Amino acid sequence: MNEIKKKIIEAAAALLTEHGFHGTAVQDITARAGISKGAFYLHFKSKEALYIEIFHYYYTELKKEVEQAEDPALAPSENYRNQLEIQIRQFMNNTSLITMYIREQAFSINEQLLSFIRLMHTDMAHWYTAHLTRIYGEPVRPFVPDIATLVEGVKNSYMQLFIANPEKLDPRRLTDLLIWLTEQATRGFLAGEQEALLDAGMIEGIFTGLLPEEKDREAGITEEMSVIRSLIGSLSLPASTSGFLSSTADFLENQAACGTDADPQAIQGALAAFKPYPEFSAACHRLSELLGIPLL
Repeated sequence: MNEIKKKIIEAAAALLTEHGFHGTAVQDITARAGISKGAFYLHFKSKEALYIEIFHYYYTELKKEVEQAEDPALAPSENYRNQLEIQIRQFMNNTSLITMYIREQAFSINEQLLSFIRLMHTDMAHWYTAHLTRIYGEPVRPFVPDIATLVEGVKNSYMQLFIANPEKLDPRRLTDLLIWLTEQATRGFLAGEQEALLDAGMIEGIFTGLLPEEKDREAGITEEMSVIRSLIGSLSLPASTSGFLSSTADFLENQAACGTDADPQAIQGALAAFKPYPEFSAACHRLSELLGIPLL
């Protein structure tokens, strides 16, 4: 990654944490990074694209640190313990990024963010599978989704409690608790004391339905655009306004057809053109959901 792109990401992460997505303008980011707007758009198509890239950048750095901690000379259980503790320490050093994610994720549960969430989940599932099968052998494999869910749930709950005061969290003690939980859960499952509730297929199904299927999405967009066009024709609007809104509707349809190549900011601006007319509110909100782009 070149130095300018890194500066943009780091400046944007700081500003988004302080002011949120909608409270941060591209101009604010370029000023903090000390670059021109031209340089910004040379590296990122939009603020939305940068938003997703921030998570990819920091996640890649954190993942690299965990992977580098793998020591073939250590027992599998020691590697598991060490890497769990590193994950907790990473949290303590990146609470601002996690705060931004928690606060802003509702803004853009779109295809790009969902893809990133899938990536994190897949990586974590592979990490638990690799470590637990090394420690406990192949018989534990069917129970890994449940064990991982229990450990991650407890880990995340504790870390959220300390998100405002990460310095008060003792990484070693929390790691000890997670190791104890791993051992208790694994013994219980292997002894037949508890049946598995999850499997890999069920976990993958978590993501199903978070976004509309492509055909449903296209049908929904077509339906809402039809509503908008019908309203333009039925409302008593000046000819110039009707013409402007009709042209805006054409632009929205063209952008929707572009898929991932659509310009989110341009779509936001087009939808905002209908804001002065409350009759269009429901259709615009629905289009916003279908396109995964928040209204201004």
